[in-house]
Amino acid sequence: MQRPEFQTGVAFPQWGSRAYSKEDTNWQVGLDDIRQQTGARWIELPINLYQPSLSSTQVIAMAKTPTPEAVAEGIHTAHARHYHVFMVPQLTVEGQYTWAGYIHYTNIEQTRVWFDSYWQALRPYITVAAQSGVEEVALGTEYELLQQAPASLWGQLIERVHSVFPGKLTYNMNWTSLGKSLPSWMSNVYLSYIGVSVYIPLTNVRQRLDPHILPALWKEKVKVPLDTLALQLRKPVLISEIGYRDTSDALYRPWETQTSAPRDLEEQMAAYNAALVNSITDTHIQGIFFWAWSFPVFEPNQRPAARVLYHWYTSPLA
Repeated sequence: MQRPEFQTGVAFPQWGSRAYSKEDTNWQVGLDDIRQQTGARWIELPINLYQPSLSSTQVIAMAKTPTPEAVAEGIHTAHARHYHVFMVPQLTVEGQYTWAGYIHYTNIEQTRVWFDSYWQALRPYITVAAQSGVEEVALGTEYELLQQAPASLWGQLIERVHSVFPGKLTYNMNWTSLGKSLPSWMSNVYLSYIGVSVYIPLTNVRQRLDPHILPALWKEKVKVPLDTLALQLRKPVLISEIGYRDTSDALYRPWETQTSAPRDLEEQMAAYNAALVNSITDTHIQGIFFWAWSFPVFEPNQRPAARVLYHWYTSPLA
């Protein structure tokens, strides 16, 4: 392997208090299927946390959040199957605006209360990650407006996580932050990488693109901005989440889950290939995690996209 450290990953989200546990047959069977169909060496394990509203400063675990004990069992199962584990918190805001990127506050005191509440909700899972030998943990995912909060609050959060967890740390920003002014805390020495959720559209029109043009188009619209980010940060970046629908408009607004476009497994496969042919040899990119196994519309299960993953994930280039 030319890049044995390259993180060949698949995200495999589960919901419910016993998600990832020994009772979770989807997790048990899915891990075997992922290895067989894709050759992935890394598994992304999302932890779903919740916030009652955009104005609330309270972050909580709900009934559909896996318990720390269930997560510990799931990590053990993944390790027993020789996966490396990347634990990622994903915060959902209840109500109309569900994206965590909209969270922000008008004064420093509210912001400080949020950071404290977030740490209290996150800490049990960071403890489990440390005790279970998780290889990598993200501080958070796509908190776009909160990224501009005082660097001291981010520094405190990083210190808190690092004091418990000795492995590699990332923060996963959204692709819409690319090209914007980077907050100073992203250069913190305890952050091994900065992750990016890469749902960058390759077309601004709902259309099918010729699969043959996708590698060059992906290079222009995705690889170049990621390389620029890595050079700015002076550290590698991680494609912490990327996904493509199984439809003919897979490259148009790829974050959308609803579309009336017809099914097109070739287009999905070509999108996967374009991402991998560009990233797997790029030393600025540390790894890639595809969203998501057994997740409708995006799933590569038993599809040509999974064969593309297997080709690249078992390639000597990886």
